[in-house]
Amino acid sequence: MHKGVSIIICTYNGKPTLTKTLEHLTHQKFQCAVEIVLVDNASNDGTKTFADEWWNLHGTEKLGYRSYIQPIPGKSYAQELGYNKASYEYLLICDDDNWLSPHYVQTAFEIMNSYAEIGALGGWCEAKFEGKKPKWFDGYKKYFAVGKQSDISGDITKKKGCLYGAGMVIRKSHWVYLKELGFKPLLTCRKGDSLSSGGDTEYCYALRLLGYKIWYDDRLHFFHYMLARRVNLDYVSKVRKAISFSNFVCEAYLDELAGKENSVNTLNKKIKKELKNDVFRKTKNIIIGDFEAKEKSKEFFRRFYNLKFRQVEYIENRGSIKEWL
Repeated sequence: MHKGVSIIICTYNGKPTLTKTLEHLTHQKFQCAVEIVLVDNASNDGTKTFADEWWNLHGTEKLGYRSYIQPIPGKSYAQELGYNKASYEYLLICDDDNWLSPHYVQTAFEIMNSYAEIGALGGWCEAKFEGKKPKWFDGYKKYFAVGKQSDISGDITKKKGCLYGAGMVIRKSHWVYLKELGFKPLLTCRKGDSLSSGGDTEYCYALRLLGYKIWYDDRLHFFHYMLARRVNLDYVSKVRKAISFSNFVCEAYLDELAGKENSVNTLNKKIKKELKNDVFRKTKNIIIGDFEAKEKSKEFFRRFYNLKFRQVEYIENRGSIKEWL
C-alpha cells in the first residue's frame, strides 16, 4: 500500500458546509502524498457537481481530487466506497463540516508512520456556530462530538478505548484485512438526515480485537461547523436515543474483549445490577423531571429494554463477531 493520506469526505446534501471544508484543505501544509476522495451519498441537491465545480475553480494542484456517487443511503456505504477508491494507506475521515488545522494531515501521517501498532488515531475539535452559541451547549458538547477525547496524548486503548469518527485516521490495509476475514459491521451509520450512531466505535473495537491500539494526539485539532438547525436540545435527545442502541450493540464487542461468556446469563447479570437503581424515581423523572433527568431516565429504561428483550440479538452479535475473529 502506498504511503500517503487519503482524505475521505462523505457528504449528504453538503452544499451549505462544503465550501469552507474544502477551503481549509487547500491550506494544508504537508510533504507527504495527499488526495481528497469525496463521496456524495445519494444527495438530492447537486452536491457532487457543486463540489467538483468549486474544486476546479479554487482547488490546488498539490492535492489530488476525485469524487464519486454512492446511491445507497447510509454513511457506512459511502465510507466503504471511499476506502475502496483511496490510493493511500492512511485514511483520514473528514466530515463535510470539519475544518482541519493547517498541519493536521502531515502530523497524522507522521504519527501513523511512526507507530505501527496504531489502529485508529484521533484528535479533538472546537465548535464554530452558524448562529449564537446556546448557554446549555458546553454541558452537552460531547453529543456533537466536540471537545478533547483524552487529557493526554498517546495510547488510550485501555482508557476511552474508542474514537469519534470525525478527524479519525485508520489504515486501509487493516480495512482490507477485516473484509478478508469476513467482518461485517453490526451498525449502519447515518442515512441522510436521520440519526444513528456508533459505527466508528464499532470499528475501533474490531481493531482492538485484532490487537491494535487506539491513539489520541492533542496536536490534531479541527473545528466542527455547527449548523443552527442542529444546535438544539431535541437533536441532543435524538442523538442520545441513537447512542443507547449502539451501546447495546457494541456491548457484544466489549464482552468479547473482556472474555465474558456468550450467553443470556451475561445479560441477566447486567439486568440484576441495573435494577439496583431507583426505578420509582426514574419513572417519576420521566413525567416531571427537567431535561437532563428525563434523558437519564430514558437511557435507563432503554438499556433495561435492550438487555431484557434483545437477548437473542446479543447472542447473534457475539456469534457474528466470532465468525470473523
